Amino acid sequence: MKTKIMSLIVGCICFTTACSDDNTENQVNDIKSQLKSAQLVEASNEFGINLFKETNKLAPDKNLFVSPFSALQALSMTYNGANGITKSEMATTLGFKDASEAQVNEYNQSLAKALLNADAKVMFEIANSIWYRQEYNVLPAFIEINQNSYNAEVKPCNFSDPSTLNAINDWCSIKTHEKIPTILDQIPDDAFMYLINAIYFKGSWQFSFDKSKTQTADFYLNHDAKVDHSQMMLQTQLNYSSNNTFSAIELPYGNGTFNFVILLPAYDKTVDDIINGLSSQQWKETISSMTKSDVVVKMPKFKLECEGLLNNPLKSMGMTTAFTGAADFSKITTDAGLFISRVIHKTFIDLNEEGTEAAAVTAVEMKFTSTGGETNTTKWFIANQPFVYAITEKSTGAILFIGKMLNPTEEKTKFTE
Repeated sequence: MKTKIMSLIVGCICFTTACSDDNTENQVNDIKSQLKSAQLVEASNEFGINLFKETNKLAPDKNLFVSPFSALQALSMTYNGANGITKSEMATTLGFKDASEAQVNEYNQSLAKALLNADAKVMFEIANSIWYRQEYNVLPAFIEINQNSYNAEVKPCNFSDPSTLNAINDWCSIKTHEKIPTILDQIPDDAFMYLINAIYFKGSWQFSFDKSKTQTADFYLNHDAKVDHSQMMLQTQLNYSSNNTFSAIELPYGNGTFNFVILLPAYDKTVDDIINGLSSQQWKETISSMTKSDVVVKMPKFKLECEGLLNNPLKSMGMTTAFTGAADFSKITTDAGLFISRVIHKTFIDLNEEGTEAAAVTAVEMKFTSTGGETNTTKWFIANQPFVYAITEKSTGAILFIGKMLNPTEEKTKFTE
């Protein structure tokens, strides 16, 4: 017998900075001490790096910006409804294969709580919600775990009422401070549920760039082409490291808990060389090897909106069954079988002399199946060519956003399967 087709969507994330306490050292919170599993942080970073690498294959010649933290939060909520091979594949892909479901939820809850209190000079907001078609049953245990571990608002809705679409989009817009105004252009007739995680970040630089020193300069797209663009300049003491593939710096926000990390290719290397060689271990070694140096930084101002589907990247990472009619999400509902039809991802970043504003939305759409060492010598860090960058949390090294900048004059990217 044929069953009705329905859908479920997960995910919006936003970050914001606000600002105001001069007693910075006393405000630093060691997030690592609040987490019970440093291994899960490293595993989450491995997931984030792999997601970035696989998504890069969809946009090889475009600017790219993704939020592993957003994707992980959204997919973790979905993971609470998985069973069998679907659950085990998701656990492996997300980095949870050696953890129990309770440990996964406790980790996400404690990480979110710690990040929210990490820096009084950075406003960091996280919001979760579940919207489902009111005429269908959702298992109480699924709702309860997402309320308790993700502080999710639960809203049974009339999906046939056009106001529901507006309500969902308005919720995302509000939670991302209007940086991502919509996640849905329609609610399909077969839609069943939307699980949404929203994050907004806005951080002011600890060492601000002087606007009077910003100048128009060349940004080299490759050896043969260049564009004119606004280039900021700063000289100060920063964490710095280098290896045969890239040099790296950390630009701190607020009291230094959150940081903007840039990986700049060595002379004979490219952005792809950096991305292809990235791993959580390499990332950990890069951050731990940094030492304070006097650095002259030149880098472009830029703004970027990025959107696309994460289906193929996640499948390539091993999460295959969840996208098929064989998926088992019986811990969400027993009305019929569910599968993931789309994982929609939208991001925003605006980087300038004052700081950085960033936001991300991840939406997991599900449907019912129809059948079955340095000296103090001044370093020059001239980011006038393509580079990799990330927004991270210092004490854990957790990667919240990661991207590549190929051309600062291009402000929109849409990657497709």
